Amino acid sequence: MNVTRSDIVSCLEGMGLKAGDSVMVHSSLSSMGRVEGGARTVVEAFVQLLGPGGSLMVPTFTHIGCQYFDPLVSPSLNGAITEAARNFPGAVRSLHPTHAATAIGPDAESLVDDLDRGPLGRDCALDRLCRKGGYVLLLGVDHKSNSAIHIGEDYAGADRHKSISPDNPKVVVLNHPERGEVKVTLTEMMEGTIAFDRMEEVLRERGQLVEGKIGEAKCQLMKGGDVIAATLDILK
Repeated sequence: MNVTRSDIVSCLEGMGLKAGDSVMVHSSLSSMGRVEGGARTVVEAFVQLLGPGGSLMVPTFTHIGCQYFDPLVSPSLNGAITEAARNFPGAVRSLHPTHAATAIGPDAESLVDDLDRGPLGRDCALDRLCRKGGYVLLLGVDHKSNSAIHIGEDYAGADRHKSISPDNPKVVVLNHPERGEVKVTLTEMMEGTIAFDRMEEVLRERGQLVEGKIGEAKCQLMKGGDVIAATLDILK
């Protein structure tokens, strides 16, 4: 099955995304089938639909094993679509050494300024997008990829000092675009939570989940704020 840019735009519109919206996309290119133009086409479709007033965000994480992070060079470990977004003209990547987000759009700079904040916690790039009414789209992946759950976990006061703590920190060398190589000490890291397994059920019960399909990929669209609120309720 061939998937074109217009096919992607049409499917996203059918799910309710529109010009001016902001959305975090967790994705699997291979789940879609054959996409004409590959991952770049997917990014172009989102940029076209969201228009000049909307913002696209993707996870461009290097994860907990990262030892050296250069935001301009270090590849994303979250798939081809995120790499295409990272290299897209005008894209801005945050400086978080293990869980950097990349954004495209007029709010990109203000969304991803998160060097001094914990990984996927309150006031990180994705939390800001959620507080602005932004969406989360799962494109061919399930809720185990839904990073907004980790933000709810932080708001719920979950223990984020199991693998990394002030007594057992992790040091990553960051090649800062302006200051050169600096050492960043991480003292917390999110963990797994039962909310990953229960999120789909809870959002569906609340009528907060829109389902669709792009090519062969099953998709779910939801408000990021609803994910955070559901996580808080699940973890109570």
